[in-house]
Amino acid sequence: MLLPRKILIGVWLSTFLLAPSIGAGSGLYGFDQENPYQPEEKVLQMDYLPDSITNYRAEMRNNLLMLIDYARKHNPNFQILSHEGQELLYKRRWEHEVEGYNRSREEKEGAYDPAFLFEKDLGNQEPEKGTPEYRYLNAINAIALNNYYCGEGREENVTINHGLGHISIEHCPDEKALDKAILRSLLDQKAVYVFTNRATAFQNPSNQPLINDSARNIEQIKQAKNIAFILDDSQYLSKEEMIAAIVNNNYDIVVINPLFQNKQPFSPEDVRRMSFKKNGGKRLILAKLNVSEASPQDYFWREDWKEGNPSWIVRKSFVNKDGFITRYWSEDWKKLLSRYFRDIVASGYSGVFFTGIENHLYFEHLTPLE
Repeated sequence: MLLPRKILIGVWLSTFLLAPSIGAGSGLYGFDQENPYQPEEKVLQMDYLPDSITNYRAEMRNNLLMLIDYARKHNPNFQILSHEGQELLYKRRWEHEVEGYNRSREEKEGAYDPAFLFEKDLGNQEPEKGTPEYRYLNAINAIALNNYYCGEGREENVTINHGLGHISIEHCPDEKALDKAILRSLLDQKAVYVFTNRATAFQNPSNQPLINDSARNIEQIKQAKNIAFILDDSQYLSKEEMIAAIVNNNYDIVVINPLFQNKQPFSPEDVRRMSFKKNGGKRLILAKLNVSEASPQDYFWREDWKEGNPSWIVRKSFVNKDGFITRYWSEDWKKLLSRYFRDIVASGYSGVFFTGIENHLYFEHLTPLE
């Protein structure tokens, strides 16, 4: 049985309205495609074997743990919502292969023989206690998965075993599929963000259906029954207008950019105001942070920066028109990221929505292991 049409009317009407342009920096992995792979990027030609291969997954995981550890020292209940990034939850074959290759090069034995990669079953395994992957899995509170109901999204058994919360972001092909996604999320008791028209998604929360409206106080992500993302704030004429729109709804979680239109920070008082629902209940306000991309709209961007200058700016972003993927393991980038994150924690946000995690896959595409 489908939900009553009146619940979804806001979403359906938005499908037929003239779609505004998507705001700068609002691109999200899995839903936008701005700067696709070029043919020459798909295979990296090398005249000789490198002495070592960077473990891009480990570097990403270490960066996230660095930020999480800092936040939890200042707020033990600081909530972490990661966008995708399932490959970081435990070691998969790719990481074992990198480690095997690097050991081989260090020992100068079997350097040209890839057979060591297949000596044992390296399937998906529970992480061992004390390892970085175990720490990361137990440090995050929830994972946001793309198209779990309206596509081929996947949830790992390891997330279920460790009690991680689950947020689902759904781009459904039509209203019927959207109805079904909401029903399935209700049966699974999982918060879901659904839309049919990408151009109007991640904007005004009134465009989305509010499910399980209640005045309960929300202290952790896994307690939430609904969520709103406002990643494109270009429709608002002022920061105060956006704050008013958030204060005037009852979502359990609202995710925003920490800088209004990439210029004005939300003050601790702004964040405190947004942390209460219209009905008086307490909610979570999460700040979006892309951990591997920079753009000219960022406050720290310098006029002379471009692709290749500084060297850690690598290529155009896959999802943000004007953004760039960084060598996120660069010390200079980590310093910038840390300063940005420090301001988020100091502003009193309930937690953070980490995006850009999947960019480790770009570097892996360019790295030969055979």
